[in-house]
Amino acid sequence: MFEATRRTPLALRMHEIDAARAHEEVVDQIVYAIRSGLLQTGDRLPTIEELAESTGVSKPVIGEAVRVLREHGVVESKRGVQGGVTVVTDDVPIELLPARGWRQAALTELVEARRPIETMLSLLAAERADEEDFADMRETIEMLEEAARQPDASFLRFDHRFHYQIGRAAQSEMLAFFQHRILSAIAVALESYGLFHEDRDLVVSTHKELLHAIESRDPDRIRRATDRHFSTSDGAFASIEQLIGEGAD
Repeated sequence: MFEATRRTPLALRMHEIDAARAHEEVVDQIVYAIRSGLLQTGDRLPTIEELAESTGVSKPVIGEAVRVLREHGVVESKRGVQGGVTVVTDDVPIELLPARGWRQAALTELVEARRPIETMLSLLAAERADEEDFADMRETIEMLEEAARQPDASFLRFDHRFHYQIGRAAQSEMLAFFQHRILSAIAVALESYGLFHEDRDLVVSTHKELLHAIESRDPDRIRRATDRHFSTSDGAFASIEQLIGEGAD
């Protein structure tokens, strides 16, 4: 249980919602903020009133979204002066990821779609990132290194958080939206295959190379780093799909 909460991040921006199942979009926006590291364990969400105003939906819709997140153990609600809705874990259950309609997409197809988006985000991050952005990325890579030595599934979570942070630093909401959808679909696909075992040291190495390239702000170096990073992913995912295909024969 968390005794203290941090202030709501000022950078947390919500967009207006116009959908039949509006509470699912609210959940998705909060899930995005958590997976990207914008909202962290111990952070307090904006009030129900603030969320309703920023998204353009009713307070009951926000309440339903909070209920879903609470039932999945992602947030908790407290009453009183120190109350509110607080994030209690950054390990978002796979059931809350917005992969509707993409669950059967091949991993190699997802990487193919992801490559140009992530490359452009990395180039934009090099132009627009500040030192705080770089500090967040370095911290996440340290977490990734630590997770590489653990047998649980936290490795993928920190892998994806690093890429979300690149998306945030790029300050391109549309590209970051597509990045979020693709990363969520990849997480769902990997979950369906079981725990993803890969060369974690190589993954950490390519992430470090990509960070150093973005910090250099050299476009050619960034393109080379992203190409190496995704070539590694292409090979790993192709191997998984081959094993799945052989198992089905």
